[in-house]
Amino acid sequence: MGYFVKSRQLQSGSTGIVLPSGNTVERPISPLAGLFRYNTDTAGLEFYNGVSYEVSGTASSITYIVDNFMGNGVAYQFVMSEPVVTATSILVFVGSIYQPPGVYSVDGTTTITFSEPPPDELPFNVIHSYV
Repeated sequence: MGYFVKSRQLQSGSTGIVLPSGNTVERPISPLAGLFRYNTDTAGLEFYNGVSYEVSGTASSITYIVDNFMGNGVAYQFVMSEPVVTATSILVFVGSIYQPPGVYSVDGTTTITFSEPPPDELPFNVIHSYV
């Protein structure tokens, strides 16, 4: 389920993660679709869509909501705090490992459904952003 996040900075009980960061010149040479990083030149978050980087605006102009859950190894569905129309409009990390759309689905309501239940006692986060 997902990809390994190298050099992650996530502490037990924390309510956020520290994203990889760097200036525009320091972008990865061969990025994978789904890469998410903080650009220190633009003071904004950027996302690699498989073709090019999309800049989501400056960090000060975006509101983030993080839903925190704990897997139990049985449940496939969880209720988020905000409705989600498309799986690509959120970021999902299970045990701090990014989960691409397809591992989970949404139905336009507040329900997220995983193709496999998140492992027992493994925390996971759903990140929503609003400009």
